[in-house]
Amino acid sequence: MSPVSPVFASAAAPIAGLWGEVTSSVDWCEENYVWTPYIAEFFNSWSSLAMVILGEACARMNPTGNLAFTLLGRAITVVGIGSWLFHATLKYSMQMTDELPMLWAISIACYIAVTVRYPITIDRRRFKYALTLWTVFVTLLTAGFSGKIQFFLFQASFNGLTAVMAYLCWRGKQDLDNANMRHVAKLFARGAKLYLAAGLVWLIDTNLCSYVNGSSAQSVLPFNVQLHAWWHVLASLGLVYLVVLMMGHYCLLKGIPFKLKYVFFVFPYINTH
Repeated sequence: MSPVSPVFASAAAPIAGLWGEVTSSVDWCEENYVWTPYIAEFFNSWSSLAMVILGEACARMNPTGNLAFTLLGRAITVVGIGSWLFHATLKYSMQMTDELPMLWAISIACYIAVTVRYPITIDRRRFKYALTLWTVFVTLLTAGFSGKIQFFLFQASFNGLTAVMAYLCWRGKQDLDNANMRHVAKLFARGAKLYLAAGLVWLIDTNLCSYVNGSSAQSVLPFNVQLHAWWHVLASLGLVYLVVLMMGHYCLLKGIPFKLKYVFFVFPYINTH
């Protein structure tokens, strides 16, 4: 799971296994086809299931009555499935099944956060149609073309919506603080810390592979610790914390009594019963 990269896979990338030549725009630090000829990146593939599991949990543990939260959970699930396909094959077409659902998921999250935050000033129907049309436009352009324009349009759309979501989640955290629900507001800091940790391991795995792959002469580690796989797990859990924060904020503004609970002291969820 990663945003589109303009740097194409090295010609030296191994060509082996069922799926043949690497055509994705990036080939990660994990060595290809080590464990089975059917899966290019074994650990990166299976760790993508963290997104599937946590996405389904968000969809099924939606006590708000707002179907948009269920749709958001399903979109996260689709991201996880696409990530699995991408890392299993390292094909550009499968890369799109990973990256484009990320845009869909952040668009749904943005719709929820904006319409909840500004229920009077925002026309829900017009905003929904505008956001949907823009997402479809970027999806078609990204899937059908390549090049700088496609790359920057996708990046601007995804990162722009992500910035909006970060701001609105922070505002939701403030509202919860002001309502003396600091235990719920803390989800923001915890989710942000998990994302920062995920981003750190992503950057190390992407830019310092030769130092952490466990096989090159420059490696400072005796074996590959599969940092990109850890990115999947940490980013998925961080995302869940922020989605649950959004659910708690929604309940607060709608006057729905709720309690914050945890599964195994790690996985948060909202209970309205």
